[in-house]
Amino acid sequence: MQTDVCALLKSWCDALLQYQIKNTGDPQLDGALLCPACQTIHGRCGELVYPLMTLCDRLGRQEYLDAARKLFDWSGSLFCSDGAMLNDGQSMWKGITVFAAVSLCDALRRHGHLLTAEEKQRWEQRLRAHGDWILTHIDEHFDSNINYNAAAAGSLALLGNYFHCEAYLEHADRMARYAVTHVEADGLFYGEGKPIESLTAKGCRPVDIGYNVEESLPLLLLYARQRGNEDVYRWIKKTLKDHLEFMLPDGGWDNSFGTRNFKWTYWGSRTSEGCIAPYAHFGKTDPQCAAAAARNLELMCRCSRDGLLAGGPDYPKVGARACLHHSFSHARVLAELLDEDLIPQGDAPLPCEAAPALKYYPTIDTWRVHLGDWYADVTAYDFTYHLGGHASGGTLSLLWHKKNGLMIASSMTRYSLYEAHNMQQLTDRELQKSLTPRVECRRAGELWASCWDNTAVIRAVSEEGGVYLEARGTLSRIQGDAMAEQGEYRLGYRFRPECLEIEVWTSCPDCCFLLPMAGGAAEPASPEKAVCFSPAGGLLAQEHRWKLSAGTAFTVRITP
Repeated sequence: MQTDVCALLKSWCDALLQYQIKNTGDPQLDGALLCPACQTIHGRCGELVYPLMTLCDRLGRQEYLDAARKLFDWSGSLFCSDGAMLNDGQSMWKGITVFAAVSLCDALRRHGHLLTAEEKQRWEQRLRAHGDWILTHIDEHFDSNINYNAAAAGSLALLGNYFHCEAYLEHADRMARYAVTHVEADGLFYGEGKPIESLTAKGCRPVDIGYNVEESLPLLLLYARQRGNEDVYRWIKKTLKDHLEFMLPDGGWDNSFGTRNFKWTYWGSRTSEGCIAPYAHFGKTDPQCAAAAARNLELMCRCSRDGLLAGGPDYPKVGARACLHHSFSHARVLAELLDEDLIPQGDAPLPCEAAPALKYYPTIDTWRVHLGDWYADVTAYDFTYHLGGHASGGTLSLLWHKKNGLMIASSMTRYSLYEAHNMQQLTDRELQKSLTPRVECRRAGELWASCWDNTAVIRAVSEEGGVYLEARGTLSRIQGDAMAEQGEYRLGYRFRPECLEIEVWTSCPDCCFLLPMAGGAAEPASPEKAVCFSPAGGLLAQEHRWKLSAGTAFTVRITP
């Protein structure tokens, strides 16, 4: 497996270096990576210095060290006088300094012997400036999401040990103490929203599975290991295990309801570092963690095309290029696997495969279903990160079956470039549509839908041979305000081992039920169908559409 990891890392880095800008004579350009998918330079590509130096040390090939040197020199164009790094040339966001610091410190502490004495001194000077900026700028009041507090804990613990700086270590302890208080009774780590302490009308918190498992929890593990903090170490293991309930049997992450699922990539999240190393670390003694690391690695291999990691399983089917950000961000976790001699292998059942038929997560007002070969989410989560984000309203936000794999993946209810430099769009805008199942109508020029109702209520019961969930709500606009009259709807989901039946009812005339599916069959046959794709999640689906009669129930039967 280490050979496989090295081969995957090499394929990513070789493909990335095809896009390294050379010989323009302009330090603002030379050394950077030019993304063919986004036609831009992603400012964080400088973090590839660590994986490139890992390959140089492992394979003895000078070109990797040369490329790392060029990246370091170029990234100086984004280095600020206060010690921070800019996210991009067109962005004033400096929070990513925490990630630049971790990558640079890993390059120095693991492979600094590859540099000349003068080079090492220059790299350390920049690293120390990063540490000073993090120390003075990121605390409990930092205006962002909790992943930055977690990253501050990990980065300053790492830098504190490297520079023997007590101030860094003390602040790392403070950030870790703050971060670990943000977990609810159902095991979900929260804070991926503003304000971090948000509590919705339903008592929900801001949660994003992708950011949690690929960034916050791994960096808190880095903190715990650097500081020898056994309490945080045990907390991290438990919290990672709790989140493992959201890994699907093929190694994909269920983030269909996540606050930041506009960056969902099925195997994780677009700009984070990855979950394989922390699960492989705990996998040395825990078979489920070992299996999770192996399955996620296998999924990344399957989603890699032409040497680059694509943002989901169906990007090649629609002719969409792979954004470079996925590969250079996740290369770091592969380098960590190699440098720490971690082997992601194992075939133990994942928690989802032994899950109960019904489980409720109050932190996100979401029911998870596992019946036979079916896995599903029904969500009424009412935290709004941005308009057009995750679905609410009792939506079937995810459906997975052992025969078909991913069949429904709602992701964003209206795709938009919320973080333009960190997201992709298709040139075929007609194909780029929401994959959210929903009741929908247009009245007085306004669009109303079930997925935008933040007040819907779900009840769930076990019944002979299966489970039944019913959501009741009111059709709403994207802003969340409900239709004043005749806007009631019901969505019933009856799961049986052989099929799923969806019963739809509304009091509103001129409504349709839209059901985008990537596999399986739906009966009765839909008179209207359209092909659609969402860059968030990366799924290609066929949108089924049925007209509804007000006051009359309509049932769709889904089989694998």
